[in-house]
Amino acid sequence: MPMILCLDPGTAHTGLAISQEGILATPVATIYEKELDQLVTKLLPFLNQYHPDKIVIGVPEYGPIVKFATDLSEKIYIVFPKEIVFFREDLSSSAARKTMKEQGKTLIRRKKEEHQTAAALILQDYLDSL
Repeated sequence: MPMILCLDPGTAHTGLAISQEGILATPVATIYEKELDQLVTKLLPFLNQYHPDKIVIGVPEYGPIVKFATDLSEKIYIVFPKEIVFFREDLSSSAARKTMKEQGKTLIRRKKEEHQTAAALILQDYLDSL
C-alpha cells in the first residue's frame, strides 16, 4: 500500500498527517512557519523519514491559502518530485477542534494539535474517497 503524506497549509502553521497503509490517517506534527522556502526546508526531514509515494495538500474552495498551497506544491516538487494531489477541504480546523473537544482534550492540547489533526481529517477524507 502507498505511503501518503498530507499537508494542511495555513498562513502560520502547516499540519502534517501520514497514512502508512493507505487506510488510516494519523496526525504527525505541526510546522510553525510562514515563509515558503523555510517551510519546505522544515518539511524535508518528514519527507526523508516517511518517503511518501504521494503528497496530498488540503485546499479550501477559495481564499489566500489556495495560492499558498499551489506555490508550496511547486517548491516541494523541486526537492521531492513525486505525485502531489490537491484535495478540497473546508473547515478542517473547525472539525479538528470539535473532534478533539469531544475526545476530552484540554484547550492547550487542542491548540497544539489542531493543525495536525486537521491534516489527518483531510487525509482520511481523501482515503475514503478512493
